[in-house]
Amino acid sequence: MFGFFKEKYNNPALLSELKSRQDRWFVFLDKLEARIAELTAAGILELQQVFKEDTDPYKRSHSHMLQGLRGQINHMRDKANDVKEENIISFMYRAEADLPAITTPAGSEYRRYVHDFRMACLDRYNLFDERLNEALEALQHAAGERDLESEYRQQLEAFEKIRDQFACKQCGGHLTIPKMFFIDTYVTCPFCQSQNTFSPSSGARMVLHNARELAEQRTAALRTAYENSRPQDPELYKKYLRAMFDEWNKIVPDMTAENEKFYQRLLEEYTFNHYK
Repeated sequence: MFGFFKEKYNNPALLSELKSRQDRWFVFLDKLEARIAELTAAGILELQQVFKEDTDPYKRSHSHMLQGLRGQINHMRDKANDVKEENIISFMYRAEADLPAITTPAGSEYRRYVHDFRMACLDRYNLFDERLNEALEALQHAAGERDLESEYRQQLEAFEKIRDQFACKQCGGHLTIPKMFFIDTYVTCPFCQSQNTFSPSSGARMVLHNARELAEQRTAALRTAYENSRPQDPELYKKYLRAMFDEWNKIVPDMTAENEKFYQRLLEEYTFNHYK
């Protein structure tokens, strides 16, 4: 293929190519990291400003900007993976196919060179990947992570104060709202059996909107453990995913049936993509 070993024991072509490719790979990743650092620094300032100025309770402008920045950085990961596959991994396999038998002096020596090349290039990629993940995390927390736990507790306390302050619109009988609802819900009067519509506050409705994010905050340590595993351990991901959905269901139990269908779909997609 490459013809590096047309001369049986003394051919510097492979060594020269290994050094050239490794140098170019390192420079390429250096440039990507510089671009990521530049994008992150500028993005953090913009995200903080947008977060402060965004009066939308859903913070959609902030979320859209964050998604855009994350997309740009993840695109750089994809670019690095493409280059690694084409110029490092594929080259390494083709070069190994040209190596003399390992029992020969040249074979043993050159295989060591290829092994060193492999380890240096992959170690450099792992460092790049760590720095990229740090940038994503910095962007995620650029405006300061919302204290969704406190917001949720506040809504629970507010509900406890009002749950006994309702009367049936038909007969005037005293009504107690049995649990915290997040959407308009019919409550049956225990005296006349008429249906009364209970409309939750805007804050309670926001609990439904923020439920997944709150569940992810509660299980962040499990997610980090999975992301930091090398190679990434699918069992740690499954542990995180199950725990996250358990917390989600605790926050909005009325959504459990729907959430469980979503959980199964995510689990199947992950399993398919991981083992294909």
